[in-house]
Amino acid sequence: MKNKWFLFALVALIAFISWPLAAQTAASPTNVKPAEKMRIAFIPQLIGIPYFTAMEQGGNEAAAKFGGKFLYVGATTASAPEQVRLMDNLISQGVDAISVSVLDSASINPMIAKAKAAGIAVYTSDSDSPDSERQVYVAQALDQDLGYTLIDRLAAQIDEKGKIGIVSGESTATNLNTWIEFMKERVAKKYPNIKIVDIRYTTGGSSADALQQAQDLMTRYPDIKGLIAVASTTVPGVAQAVQQAGKTGKIAVIGYGSPVTVKPFIKSGIMKESVLWDPKALGYLTYWAGLQLAQGKKFNEINNVPGMKNPVKYFADKKILLLGPPLIINSSNVDSFDF
Repeated sequence: MKNKWFLFALVALIAFISWPLAAQTAASPTNVKPAEKMRIAFIPQLIGIPYFTAMEQGGNEAAAKFGGKFLYVGATTASAPEQVRLMDNLISQGVDAISVSVLDSASINPMIAKAKAAGIAVYTSDSDSPDSERQVYVAQALDQDLGYTLIDRLAAQIDEKGKIGIVSGESTATNLNTWIEFMKERVAKKYPNIKIVDIRYTTGGSSADALQQAQDLMTRYPDIKGLIAVASTTVPGVAQAVQQAGKTGKIAVIGYGSPVTVKPFIKSGIMKESVLWDPKALGYLTYWAGLQLAQGKKFNEINNVPGMKNPVKYFADKKILLLGPPLIINSSNVDSFDF
């Protein structure tokens, strides 16, 4: 009888000691792939332009530093159906993480849900879909800051009065539409003498289409004072329209254009400034974020990412990783960048 009680007590003691270890093992799975075997994918809005090429370079640099492979997969024109097709293909390949610069929330959201259901880390970068099941949004800057900053810089150029027009990319592009809403809000709240007369959209963010839309705006509103090119691909078309019309210095042009894109227009005086951020750093952060998600790691409120100059903030309530404040590109610094 004593032996039975001793055996019972011994078994209970072993179970008690083992329980924390078992719980810890369950909470920290050991079947996560090492970084060097990870495949982190990014679907841009389109390929072949300096902005997204810089993001690709940043992603490749991060992959070289942290291990794994960066898959940069896109189409030559901005196409929401093509984004859906590419994402479906990546899901079929069983990659470890997929990020997308969203063109159309309505079409991409079901694919985001499909990726999540397949056990793939899924998130957005550059352009968000906040009503989707994405795990995080890697933001280049806060949307409000981008919209407000652009209007403030344009307002200073036109003495805070006059008519302005907007030439955007695809009408469904989430990020572009969000920035435009904040532009409208800023004008309504701070600049009573500025009027947004029209908002035009282009097919696939075409520069040729942007040129035509800018020409139409100048014809319809001959006293227009400023033109905003919202998509980076529309900047050349809008600037060329003003140049061809002989309105350099008379119609202010501003937009979200990379230094390489806006350099000739800043040098010629058609543009004074462009508002952007460092897309190479954004691509770098996009890869790092995907790696964290794929390995089941959590973001801190402040993240010191190896290889990045500044700490990266994480807003848990909105699930946003913030690259930093907007960058103002002008004649004093346009030669300092290679993207």
